[in-house]
Order: sequence, then structure tokens, then C-alpha cells
Amino acid sequence: MNVIAAVKPWFTNRVTRWLDRRLPAVSEVQLHRKNIFILPTAPGFLYLCATALIFVTAINYVLSLAFGLAFLMTSLFILCILHTFRNLQHLRIRGAGAEPVFAGEEAGFVFVLYRNDLQVHEMLELRFPKANWSYANVLDNEQERVKVFLPTARRGLLRAPRVTVQTRFPLGLWRAWSHVDLDMSVVVYPKPLEGPLPVASGGTSSGDSNSLQVGVEDFHGLRNYSAGDSPKQIAWKNLARGQGLKVKQFVDAQDEHLVLDWEQFPGLDAEERLSRLCYWVLNLAHRDIDFGLRLPGVEISLGRGDAHCKKVLRALALWNTGAH
Repeated sequence: MNVIAAVKPWFTNRVTRWLDRRLPAVSEVQLHRKNIFILPTAPGFLYLCATALIFVTAINYVLSLAFGLAFLMTSLFILCILHTFRNLQHLRIRGAGAEPVFAGEEAGFVFVLYRNDLQVHEMLELRFPKANWSYANVLDNEQERVKVFLPTARRGLLRAPRVTVQTRFPLGLWRAWSHVDLDMSVVVYPKPLEGPLPVASGGTSSGDSNSLQVGVEDFHGLRNYSAGDSPKQIAWKNLARGQGLKVKQFVDAQDEHLVLDWEQFPGLDAEERLSRLCYWVLNLAHRDIDFGLRLPGVEISLGRGDAHCKKVLRALALWNTGAH
């Protein structure tokens, strides 16, 4: 086991370098004899063993029908090589990108599959390493779009690894495949982390006029109970969990604008701050309030709308990653 564990990284690196030379990253690729690989499947090996057993039995007992069956099975096995290989040959694949997602979600990369006028492609399977399979057929239409999913773990610019395109058409005895790199990437936003937004004196840490005031619109956090607080604002669920007597705080937007600032979350690490800011970006965008963002080295002015929200989320995703 120690030998296998030591050899596996070396072998993986050699295969990766070989694939990089043979199949470099491109925006579109056409499969042909130089980039398609083919080997028997596990059922294919069993089929071959059964054929050999029938042939040996035919020799021992001089059975003409057994000879005929063995030759027929051998011919079928060889013919499947051609049909399986041709099912991938001339298939053209183009990467169409992916929509941004939040960390922990699956990114859906879109692949466009094209066929020529004289050929169809059936039972196609696509997937990224250690992900789920996606399936497609390119039959009547000249092109087919298929979405292949890739799990995400952290924020940033995630580059898609090589995607495996394979087929076991028509009988599952052979597997033809190719590993293609279509040079795609996706922006992964921080995972939103719900929590109160600390309000600095004078409104925000940016020095703007008051942007939040005590009110009844949006939940802002919990504070300790004080005599005279309304029973309607008591957090009864927290009391039932043994967390003490707490009172819910609500705020209203006063000036209908807010600058979200990195310094509003002291004591949290960088990723937690970004997750809290991400939550409040979505919150303010949903309420259609003007908001801006201030991070170390990054400042985005006030704005609203879907394009502004995506701009701010992208800044959170790529902050301090070296990507743009």
C-alpha cells in the first residue's frame, strides 16, 4: 500500500503532463483518432472470457454449433470496436462557460456538442473528476447543450479541470473516451453567512450620514432583555434552548443607502467577514437599496440593481486572490 501511495502521485503527474502536450487547453475541440482512447469495459472482458470458454469447449467436444457461436461472438466483439470509436469520432465540443455560484454549490458548466451532417452521436457521458455524470445524445439537432456540474468548496476564480467525454455505445463492451480541456472558469462567491450588521457611530464606518435606525422592518440581531421591553420582541426560541432572555432588534433604512465596510466586523477572520458582507449585499439588493462596498484596497461606490450587485459580489469573490 505504501508503494502504491508513493507511485500514484508520480504516475498522475506524468499522465497530466502527457495530456497537456497531446490535448492542450482550447476553446473548442474536435475528437478524432489522435485524441480518442478505447479499451474494453469490465463486461467486455467477461464477454471475451465467455467467448474463450465456449471456444475451448467446442474444441474438446468437437461441437460445430459451439464453434459457430464462438466465431459469431468474436466478430461481434471486434465490430463493436468500430461502432464505439465512430460514436465519438468527429464530435465537436465547445465550452459555453458557467454562471457564478456561491461556495458550497455546484457550478454548472455548459458544453455545446456539434455533429456533422452524416453522423449522429448516442449515449454520450460527460463529467469532471469525482463528480456526477451528465448524459446527452446528438441526434436530430445539429447541436446539443449539456450542463456538467462541478462541486465548489471555496470562493475565488475556479478553473474547470479536464472533462471526460466517453461512450459505451452500442453494447457496452468497449469504452471510448477523451479528456478535453476547454479553458473554462467560474466565479465562486463567498458563502452567505447570516448575522447582524454592526452600525458604527454616525451611521457607517465610511462617515456617511445615518443609514440605519431602530425600527420594525428588518431583523438586526439580539440583545439582552431590559425591563420594559415588549414581550412581542422576546426571542422565545432562544429562551427555550437555554440561551437566556434575549430581545430581537429590528432596523429601518433611513437614508436608503449604506456603505458596507470591512471594518464593521472586527474579531472575525477574512473569510467570515467576506461571508457576512456577502449576506448583506444580497439583503440590500433584495430590498433595492443603494449600497457600496469598502475592502482593503477595493472601494465600490453606491449603486443598485442586478449589475451592481454582481459587481460587488465579484469583488468579494476575487478579493486578495490575485484574479481579476
